[in-house]
Amino acid sequence: MKNPYSDETFLARWLNGDLDTNEKIEFEQSKDYQKYLTIVNKIDTLESPGYDKDRIFNTIKNDIHKKNKTVRLIPSWSYGIAATLLALVGLFFFFNRVTTYATDYGEQITLELLDGSEVILNSKSELSFKKSDWKDTRKVTLTGEAFFKVKKGSDFIVQTASGSVEVLGTQFNVNTQNDFFEVICHEGKVKAVRDTHEAILVKGNAFRIANNQVEKWETKTTEPSWISGETSFTNTPLKQVIHSLENQFNISFDKKNIDQNQRFTGSYNHSNIELALKTIFVPMEISYTFKNENNIVLVKE
Repeated sequence: MKNPYSDETFLARWLNGDLDTNEKIEFEQSKDYQKYLTIVNKIDTLESPGYDKDRIFNTIKNDIHKKNKTVRLIPSWSYGIAATLLALVGLFFFFNRVTTYATDYGEQITLELLDGSEVILNSKSELSFKKSDWKDTRKVTLTGEAFFKVKKGSDFIVQTASGSVEVLGTQFNVNTQNDFFEVICHEGKVKAVRDTHEAILVKGNAFRIANNQVEKWETKTTEPSWISGETSFTNTPLKQVIHSLENQFNISFDKKNIDQNQRFTGSYNHSNIELALKTIFVPMEISYTFKNENNIVLVKE
């Protein structure tokens, strides 16, 4: 279809099911069809600020009727309202869309947020936020691991599936999985919250909940080692160490023959997978065998 939008009633007629057969076929084959279909499908779940819909509807209807007395089976004002509704829905989703950044295996990216705060996203992690809400609420949602350098200002919240972190201006690392939540404060002051557990952390404090156990310790690091190409662990469950390897090297492990609750303290380098495997599993007396290029079988010796 060359230019369906030159007819200002086209989208309204489509919404009302009034397109003729040729118009309908051409529109459904156009590149814009799926975009408009997605918008319409979202209408039922749309949440918007409260307003008096009946009053606005009647005002528009009455105003249009004053200008056009023609009687039709489908009143002319319905086309205008339908087109207006479609436009408003499109604007709603445009201004309320979520901005998302994600990393792949072995990848890191550095982001600058709207207030100048900096986030370094570790491998296989995702960060999202709403630009439209940023002036009122500095809030991001994190899956995976990230290092934050937050500018001073209003409260800054990092929301995860495992817990949340609240700060004013500081530098900290968050590592989160379904059953693992770890926060390390490198500068300033943060509050880490998960369920009924809450901890206030200052520079050098670390906090973790793993297997429903709360752990705290001290560190002298000024930033997480993974930023410099080496991932370090302090008495960390082996399950999380293995998860880190999987995200870094795009591999998977057969783990049924080992105890994943064992604890590991040490580090591995991102540049060499063979060296990384030796560094972690040899001291723990776990043998590893490549089943294929991307799958490794672990067995306790």
